[in-house]
Amino acid sequence: MKKLLSFLIITLVGQTIVFGQFELRPTLGITRSAIKDFKEVDFKSEMGFSFGVDLLFGDRMYLQPGVHYETTKNSLHPDAGGSSTLKVSKVRIPLLVGFKLFDTSSDNLINVRAFTGPNMSLVTSTDDGDSPLAIRSEDLKTATFGWNAGVGVDFLLFFVDLNYQFGLSDFFDDNNIQGIEGQNSKNNIFYLNAGLKLKF
Repeated sequence: MKKLLSFLIITLVGQTIVFGQFELRPTLGITRSAIKDFKEVDFKSEMGFSFGVDLLFGDRMYLQPGVHYETTKNSLHPDAGGSSTLKVSKVRIPLLVGFKLFDTSSDNLINVRAFTGPNMSLVTSTDDGDSPLAIRSEDLKTATFGWNAGVGVDFLLFFVDLNYQFGLSDFFDDNNIQGIEGQNSKNNIFYLNAGLKLKF
């Protein structure tokens, strides 16, 4: 984990030197997690949260790496009975590319963006309450990958982003959890984030 974060910091510093001017974008938001395609267990989406920071390099076309801490929640309802809430905390590292709809050479008060790109998420902790499935941190993949697509609006010093992450890798690590053996476990996540644009 420390080596990965060190590598990310060095990469971001290198990009700052290459691109020169950049924007720092601290952000807060909410998450909604979807885990589907299970026959014996219903994973219902609940609201989580996220916070982090992005760096935006470029002008109308831009590159946007970032680091975010997030929690996702799903209420578990096994067919065998019982229910609980699965809470997973992660560090998410996206690398997005985007395009601004309006020309940035003029002083527009508002701009609209579209963006896409991959991310890696690293699980930091897990809590499943008193779930009869007894899901532990070791039952989850340490690292998962997703692909993001979204839109954003910039207004003065503020921005709002809507983003959807499509899970590319399985969420669960093994087949030892009763009721979900051998099933796919892609985790799709909806994000609504807002924050500040700080230019340097």
